[in-house]
Formats: sequence, C-alpha cells, structure tokens
Amino acid sequence: MQDKMKRLGSISNIQSVTDQAYKIIKEAIISLKLRPGQRLKESLLSNQLQISTTPIRGALTQLQQEGLVKIIPFKGAFVAEIDDRDVEEIFELRELLEGAAVKRAAITFASEDLQQGEALLEEMREAYKTGDMESYARASRDFHVLFIEKFGNQRMISALKTFDDQLERVRITAIRTVENIPLFIKDYAKILESLKAKNPGEAERVLFVHLKRAKDAFSKSRGHIRS
Repeated sequence: MQDKMKRLGSISNIQSVTDQAYKIIKEAIISLKLRPGQRLKESLLSNQLQISTTPIRGALTQLQQEGLVKIIPFKGAFVAEIDDRDVEEIFELRELLEGAAVKRAAITFASEDLQQGEALLEEMREAYKTGDMESYARASRDFHVLFIEKFGNQRMISALKTFDDQLERVRITAIRTVENIPLFIKDYAKILESLKAKNPGEAERVLFVHLKRAKDAFSKSRGHIRS
C-alpha cells in the first residue's frame, strides 16, 4: 500500500534548504501530521517539498540526533515511536522539575502573573469550545511556562527544553481525546488558585494530579495515532 502523506509545506530561498526542510519535517512530526512509526521516504518528501533528496537526507539525520527520527540501515527512516520508557522518563522529570518550580512560584507569584494565568485559562476554555486544539495546546504549554520561568533557574529551564519536542508530541497526543480537556482545564484552575493563595504544598499536589491525568490520557490515546 502506498504511503499516505499530508501536504507539509513549501520551501523558500531565504534560508538554507536543509534547515528549512528540517523545520518543516520537525513541525510535522511534533504536530503528528507525520505519525510515530510512519516511514519517511526521501523521494516522497523530496516531491512534497520540491527539493532534491540531499537536503532531505541532512534534515533526517539531524532529526535522528534529536530522537525524533529513527534511521534503520537498509530499511530507511521512520518517525520515532514514543515508547513506555520515554513516557516514564518524561513524566518523572516533569514531576521533579515542575514540582520544584510550582512550589517556588507559589511564594513569588505576583498579581500580573495571576492575570496572565487567568488569560491563559480563558484561552483554553475558548479553544475547547471552538475545537481549536492547536490554540489549546499552545495555551496549555504557556501555562506551564508561566510558573516554570518564575523558578528563575536557567539550568532547570534548559533541562526542560532538551525534551520539549518529545513533550509536545505527548501533549498533543493526550488532547486528541477531547473529553480529557475539561478535566485538564479544571486542573489548571486549581493550580492557579493554589498559586494565588501562595500555598506551595497544594500547588505541587494539584500539579502531580494533573501530570498523572495527562500521562494516563496519553497512554489511552497513543494506540490511535500509530500509522
């Protein structure tokens, strides 16, 4: 059966062709336009992006180094799967790092932070009503960033960014089951309330409840995104 592939985008002449191919393919992988396990045929990608296979090969090699693509000798390139170990490690790191961040944020949270959090909650609610999952995912990510940046530890922020692309695939997978979203929004409202009350222990507890819910939602949704 011939591989199916959605239109990914087009290349301009502003930047290096390889860099542009890398960005387009990466965005397609993270947004699940290209699904875990899907074969990445250089000829098909070349035709899609209207460029030669040389920059495609370079882009796939770079994505392999980032853990988003798996290249198997004599078989080709495939979108990397998100296996159980990846999920466990990602959520374990999130508990350790985001837990510390939200506790610190509860002490230093200011009125302008509260306003920003309330605005993000409203964005999530509106995105859910209109079925705009891309906007929901962006607002959800920004909500986490809101208290992570309050921690003020640049090394921790850098550590989170090292697996941010994998995390985004997990986040998008989890919200594909739409009935999860109202529960996620309630979690965020409780987190914001605990930050407003400057209650570090409650902020951490509610965050952990949310992370477990997100992990469970991802596990249930993962089977539906495989090609």
